[in-house]
Amino acid sequence: MNLQISRLHRIALLLALLAFLPSCAAKGPDPMERFNRSIFSFNEGLDKYVLEPVATGYDWVLPELVQTGIRNVYANLTMPVTLLNDLLQLKPRQSVEDLGRIVVNTTAGIGGVFDVASMIEMPKNNEDFGQTLGRYGVPPGPYLMVPLLGPSTVRDVWRYPVDSAARPLNYFIPLWASLTVRMVENFSIRAYYLEELSEARESAFDYYVFMRSAYLQIREHNVQDRVGQPPELQDDLYEFEDE
Repeated sequence: MNLQISRLHRIALLLALLAFLPSCAAKGPDPMERFNRSIFSFNEGLDKYVLEPVATGYDWVLPELVQTGIRNVYANLTMPVTLLNDLLQLKPRQSVEDLGRIVVNTTAGIGGVFDVASMIEMPKNNEDFGQTLGRYGVPPGPYLMVPLLGPSTVRDVWRYPVDSAARPLNYFIPLWASLTVRMVENFSIRAYYLEELSEARESAFDYYVFMRSAYLQIREHNVQDRVGQPPELQDDLYEFEDE
């Protein structure tokens, strides 16, 4: 457990230095565009040569039913993060709903393999620490591309260390196992969006700008608790999800 906490402290410090220092005097939504584009190119290269090939093989080998079960398990494992942020945002109704999802899917859904809660039409909420900060008036700050993790803002980058600390599984398995779980989770998500990402890359005039615009619109939409899809994205190829 001490090893896990120490690792989270190091991650938090690294992200704080990366996100805060270069942007103290910055103005506008993307004052670090040159830096962000370099990180974006690095992430795209990693995706092209590592994530996409592995995700393609993952999608080819595993039947859709198995892939759905894996995604359901990971979704259930992250529900305590949503529940914690429900409580931090003082949303009692959502807290009860998400606690109910955890109980139903963990028991009747056999550890989350089956999304029984959705089958019986239980509401599903999506909250993270970035949204919690936004709810209390913390502005998003400049746009920020994070190595390996992707699009964020100076405010939203704090969801990575805080929400990671809120995952109960991290305290019951060793570090190598935790990293393996997250790696498989990333491959699962990447496989799910194979076609959508490919179409977006081919269709977008500037894929970096497309990603930035989509991310900022969706995050603002989520922080404001608006219902439905952001109007600006109705005709876009797909909606990014914070999974």
